[in-house]
Amino acid sequence: MSAAEGATERPAPERAPRGAGGTVSILAALAGILLLAWLVHEGGAEEVGRRLVGLGPVLPLALLPYTVVSLCDALGWRVVLRAFGVAQPFARLWLERLAGEAVNSVAPTGVGGEPVKILLLRADGVRGSAAAAAVVTSRTFLILTQSLLVVFGIVALLVRLGRHVAAPIALAGLLGLTAIFGLLLVRVQKGGVARMVARGLAGLLRTSSHTASRVERSAADFDAHLATVYATRRLTLLGAAAWHMLGWLASAAEVWVVLRLLGTSISQTDALIVEGLAQPIRATSILVPGAVGTQEGGGVALCSWLGIPPATGLALWLVRRGREVLFDAVGLLYLAARNLRRG
Repeated sequence: MSAAEGATERPAPERAPRGAGGTVSILAALAGILLLAWLVHEGGAEEVGRRLVGLGPVLPLALLPYTVVSLCDALGWRVVLRAFGVAQPFARLWLERLAGEAVNSVAPTGVGGEPVKILLLRADGVRGSAAAAAVVTSRTFLILTQSLLVVFGIVALLVRLGRHVAAPIALAGLLGLTAIFGLLLVRVQKGGVARMVARGLAGLLRTSSHTASRVERSAADFDAHLATVYATRRLTLLGAAAWHMLGWLASAAEVWVVLRLLGTSISQTDALIVEGLAQPIRATSILVPGAVGTQEGGGVALCSWLGIPPATGLALWLVRRGREVLFDAVGLLYLAARNLRRG
């Protein structure tokens, strides 16, 4: 039997319909936009608009807290990069961080920014395995500190409800769970998972031995970088986590500042509750691009529960959405400028 005849006997693998994922993302985005429009209608478009216009010349002050957030995250990333032996100008790191977060905001599943950061670091001359390991490490500690923010938000809620006995118990239990989660996450990363994934993909995709060997070497370098830094630079990584935690607390301060600018006063505890409990809602960006509508809807519900009028709550989240768009635009413009420079 000829090779050609043998080839015809193999059934072609079935392929998923092209564009199915894109269609789902578009429908989810449209649903989110409709939800946002409904929120504006229910909150009173005229009242919401009046509150937004009333910010007037103090509107730039609403950008200050998130500026602190982005700077703290960039400082945390710089600490991690230095642990991997990478030194970069801080302004460039800040802009690269904005570019990555902008891609996360516009990507259909809320991911994609980390590969962009890796590519930007590689374009700066950083070795690929070191760049990838640094980005993964930074994201790991960002997630862990975000979990701490959620814990603090839940405990603050219990205190507000008068559950003074349950609050410290919940704090101890949730901190323990977060610590276990962090240890497991680090242990998996130190266990050579990248090399195992590379081997599995090479077998699945049936790549050439040369390509498989090259990918496996890169994965081994990645694993070695992670294992070394996690074993020898623990205090340095705790410093990076401290910067990220400060950034999350600044994001809670943003809630307090913007509401004050809108003429509504809340306590720091309530601001922590809003920001802490808003984090799981933000995770809907996996389904709805940018969490459009779901972020505002969940945020308004949280604010209403705390006694904040719906129009004021919606104005708060629309200001935060506008701030997000502005910073994302800066990141995307920087990314475009880098691409033009390379071209």
